[in-house]
Amino acid sequence: MSGDRFPVVSVVVPAFNVAGYIGQLLRSLSAQTLTNFEAVVVDDGSTDRTCEVVESFADARIKLVQQPNRGVSSARNTGLAVSRGRFVLFLDGDDLLHPSALERLAAPLLADPDVVGSYGTFVKILENGDRQPGQKPLERQRYPSGDILLDVIERGIFANGGHVLLRRDTALAIDGFDTRLSLSEDWEFFCRAAAQGRFAFIGQAPEVLYLRLRAGSLSRGATRDWGKSLPAMQAVFDNDGLRGKVPAGYWGTLRRRVMASHLWEFGRVNFCERRYALARKYMWRSLLTAFAPKRAAMLLLSYPSQLFDLSLVGRLRFVDHDR
Repeated sequence: MSGDRFPVVSVVVPAFNVAGYIGQLLRSLSAQTLTNFEAVVVDDGSTDRTCEVVESFADARIKLVQQPNRGVSSARNTGLAVSRGRFVLFLDGDDLLHPSALERLAAPLLADPDVVGSYGTFVKILENGDRQPGQKPLERQRYPSGDILLDVIERGIFANGGHVLLRRDTALAIDGFDTRLSLSEDWEFFCRAAAQGRFAFIGQAPEVLYLRLRAGSLSRGATRDWGKSLPAMQAVFDNDGLRGKVPAGYWGTLRRRVMASHLWEFGRVNFCERRYALARKYMWRSLLTAFAPKRAAMLLLSYPSQLFDLSLVGRLRFVDHDR
C-alpha cells in the first residue's frame, strides 16, 4: 500500500447524534498539515442532522458510511473495514485535532517499521470549546515509549484513542473492537494493541487531541453503573496473550490495582457530578481493594470540598462550576 493512490492515514469517526459538533471536527481535519489522509465518518443511526452536516463538506477526503444503530465499537469496526490508509486513528465525533496532529503522529511510524503505534497528549475542552480549568500543564506530563503494555493496562494512559495512531494492519490483526463491551471498550482494545509491539510518544507539546466533555455523553451516563465496567476488565484479565507478557507473579497484583483504579475513577466522576453517596461507595471500595496514599488523601479532602462547595483538589472539580 504505497504511493498517492492510498492515504497515509485513515481517520475513523463513529458518529451518533453529533450534528452540533461534527462540523468542527471535520474542519479540524481539513486543516491538517498532513494532507494525504481520508476521514471515514460512520453514522451509527443518528436521528439528528449529523449526515446532512457531513454531506455538506465539499472535501473528497471525507467519506460517509451509514449503518443502523449498533454502538460505537461496531461503528469503529465498520470504518476500519472500509478504510484504506497505512495507519488509522479513531476519533470521536465531538472531539478536535491540532492542525499538526496527523503529521506528527505519522512521523515515527514512517521512520521505523517496528513501531506499531504513536501517541501524544490531549487537552480536555468543555461543551462550548473552552479548555477545562485546572488541568495538569502539558510540560509536566510524562509518558513512556517502547513497551507500554503495563502503562496501558494499569494507568489507562489513552483517553479515548483520538490521540493514538496505529498501523491499520495491527488493528485488523487483533480483530478491532469488542462489540460485546458497552464501557471501556477502547481501553480493552488498546491493551491488545499495546501487546503487539513498540509505541512512540511524540512529546508533550503541542497537544494532539481536544477531548470534549459533554454532560449527556454515553460514557458519563454509564458511571452510575459499576457493573458495566466489569466485562472489559474480565476481557483483559482473561486474555492469556496479555498475561504472558506480564512479569510472572504480578498478574494478580495488577488485577487488584486495575480494579481499584476503575473503582476510584467511578467514584471521582460521581463526586464531580455531586452524587456523593455513590462516589464515596466507590472511593472506599477502591482503597480497600488496593490502598493508595494519594487517593486516601483525596478522599479525606472530598469531605470539606463537599461541605464548603470548593474544589480543594483539581481532580475533584465540580463539573457544574465549568458550565
